[in-house]
Amino acid sequence: MRWPLRYQILIPMVGIMVCAIVGVTLLHAWLATHQIKVQVRDQFRQIAHTLNDATFPLTVAVLNQTKGLSGADFVLVGAEDQVLSSTRPDFTPAPIQGTPPSWDELQISDVIEAGDAPFFHSVVKLQPRIPGAGVRYLHIYYPVRQYREAIANAVYPSLIAGSIALIVVAILATVIAARVTRPLQRLDRKVVQIARGDFQPMILPERDDEIRDLSTSINQMAELLGDYEDEVKRSERLKTLGQLRGAIAHQLRNAVTGCRIALDLYLRKSPEYQEDETLQVANRQLCMIEQYLQSFLENKGGHFSSFEPVCLNELVARVVSLVDPTARHVGIALKDETGSEPLVVEGDAESLEQLISNLALNAIEAAVAVQEAQGISGEVCVRLFPTGEESVTLEVSDTGPGPESSIVNKMFEPLVTAKRDGTGLGLFVAREIVQNHGGEILWERREERTCFMVELPLVQTEKACVETIDR
Repeated sequence: MRWPLRYQILIPMVGIMVCAIVGVTLLHAWLATHQIKVQVRDQFRQIAHTLNDATFPLTVAVLNQTKGLSGADFVLVGAEDQVLSSTRPDFTPAPIQGTPPSWDELQISDVIEAGDAPFFHSVVKLQPRIPGAGVRYLHIYYPVRQYREAIANAVYPSLIAGSIALIVVAILATVIAARVTRPLQRLDRKVVQIARGDFQPMILPERDDEIRDLSTSINQMAELLGDYEDEVKRSERLKTLGQLRGAIAHQLRNAVTGCRIALDLYLRKSPEYQEDETLQVANRQLCMIEQYLQSFLENKGGHFSSFEPVCLNELVARVVSLVDPTARHVGIALKDETGSEPLVVEGDAESLEQLISNLALNAIEAAVAVQEAQGISGEVCVRLFPTGEESVTLEVSDTGPGPESSIVNKMFEPLVTAKRDGTGLGLFVAREIVQNHGGEILWERREERTCFMVELPLVQTEKACVETIDR
């Protein structure tokens, strides 16, 4: 049987204190009893000494006065056991056997029945003080009831004080055990919650002691375990994504290649549609999709062994022309505010084009959601501007509601999305591309708009931009 912690602390604590209090109480009671015995003995020795040295006759009146002072009865007898004076005429002393002790050797020990009650009985030999007087003996009868009352009066206060002390100790021990075990019980419950996967921090105790330090350590452990769990889940998602990527990309590439071939055959049969903008956009979209799928099949994962100068102005203009039909189809105004100043970075053109496309399409979808819900015109704006002499910022903003609070802290993780038909890969791929280009991607809500900012290292090479455009 497992005892609760509070009892494991409370029982030994109370047991030790009870033993100590009981021991002290019993010792005090024994000392009080012994002191009463000594006081009674000394009192009657002093009475016997006084009566032994008295020069006045020990009459009944004198013995009665002595009884009033001591509470004992006295019977004075002669050498032939004849009663000379007595405080109790009904007491008949037994004949004296042997030689009684003197006053300084008197003991109160023997108990006899005299009259209707028990008495302690002692006999003291009194020396004659008057010439010619005979030897006398003084019988002392001390009531047992009075002796017990004296002991009770001395012992009961100790017993009552000990009992009160026991009660106080039990209450204090219970309170102390509760103050110690209650935080430990909270720690135990928190550890169980952590074992079940709940890594929320616990409220720290108010007292600054070892329990608070332990609670802080448990919170730190919970935070580390939560981070570890997120990392494990992320690794599992990436593993799952890697397993699905090859099969899906292979099938999609075959389908896209078939579409391109069919479109090329159609344009050859119908030369008059060679300059049709819609067909050109469709063809470029198919080419871009085919390039993305080829990158997946080659397992690039956004990593490239060599970069080349890429003009972002050209890439932004190309992506805007590709996604503009989609924006017009859903009634979203797409604005291109890239400016005319050439901005060149070192990177991979295909992956950067995919980055811009993912951000633009996400912005269009977010603007559509608000447009359908509130009936207002949606807008997406793409801006490209230098931020200092060494970096360039690509900003894609929309009038959408922004990401949901449930995914704000992990929306760049793979397979995390709040969309019913989303894959959770767009922002993940975007972040991978940005990081592999030595940049940074951030987002914020600004004036009822959601803004995604991509900052990339800038290459001040106009010649490289011109060469990129010419290609």
